[in-house]
Amino acid sequence: MVLAINLGAVRMHPGWVLKILVNGIAGWEVFSPEWQAPMARILWNLRLPKVLAAAFIGASLALSGLFMQALTRNPLADPFLLGVSSGASAGAVSVILLGGLPFIGQFSLPLGAFAGALAASALVFVLAQGPVRGAAGRTGGASRLVLTGMAVSALFGALTNLLIFINPDAHKIQSAIFWMIGSLAGITWEQLPPVVAVFSLGLGMALISHPALDILLTGEERALTLGVDLRVLRPALIGASALLAAAAVSIAGVIGFVGLVIPHISRMLFGPVHRRLIPPVCLSGALFMVTADMLARILAKPEEMPVGIITAFTGAPVFLHLLRSGLGTFPD
Repeated sequence: MVLAINLGAVRMHPGWVLKILVNGIAGWEVFSPEWQAPMARILWNLRLPKVLAAAFIGASLALSGLFMQALTRNPLADPFLLGVSSGASAGAVSVILLGGLPFIGQFSLPLGAFAGALAASALVFVLAQGPVRGAAGRTGGASRLVLTGMAVSALFGALTNLLIFINPDAHKIQSAIFWMIGSLAGITWEQLPPVVAVFSLGLGMALISHPALDILLTGEERALTLGVDLRVLRPALIGASALLAAAAVSIAGVIGFVGLVIPHISRMLFGPVHRRLIPPVCLSGALFMVTADMLARILAKPEEMPVGIITAFTGAPVFLHLLRSGLGTFPD
């Protein structure tokens, strides 16, 4: 994170970063300024909130993917593939193009994103149920759930495109395109508290429910015999995953594959036990997004490449490898 704060179109002396941060936190000049005033404004008002947002967005998406993979017993599941991110984007774009509810003000966008994410996730799980039993012995099977999620994702993506097509306001259309690409540009301090709050709630739920998540990986029938109440756990996991994805989408747009890549790699390194898996998943998600944002600024300097491009170039090969390797379910 310190390296990401240093790097950008404007070069900054590494020794200034800590001093500017200390002065900004303290509210007065603990260190005498050795830098020009614009340097402090660039670091404090532009780079620092963006790097912190990248960290919390990455951790939120990774934790959302972890919930999805535990719920579906499928390492291919993540908010992007199961339509949650597309639903959240459709909700956010609807608010941008059609307007939000006046009595909730600035919360219209995150609430619209959450409503879209929840609608998409509910639709996926309803449509994926059926009389055909999958190879893993679960109703619908893991592959059926992933394919349904991809179809629902395409459906909400088409809805988003339709809203953009019929809207005559060019300025609103440009704002909507931001959510479709995925970018961390322009993030301010005011946008951070909701993401931090949602991530804290999701992390708290993960730490409380980690024994149930471990049991869920062994199969729903075994989980029921061991006393796991799926009527409570399943909607709680869906809601938490949707909320985490919606919080990220509401300020950064659709950023794919983070929830797929990070939990899978962390599981290979630290094992499937969630008590040991949750901290590295969150930290790795934060590291991945901060690094992706740093690359987005370096590769297109002095412009800034949308970070969604970086994550897609990274995550798509991993997804293809999982498909070719036949890793559609967790081992029993």
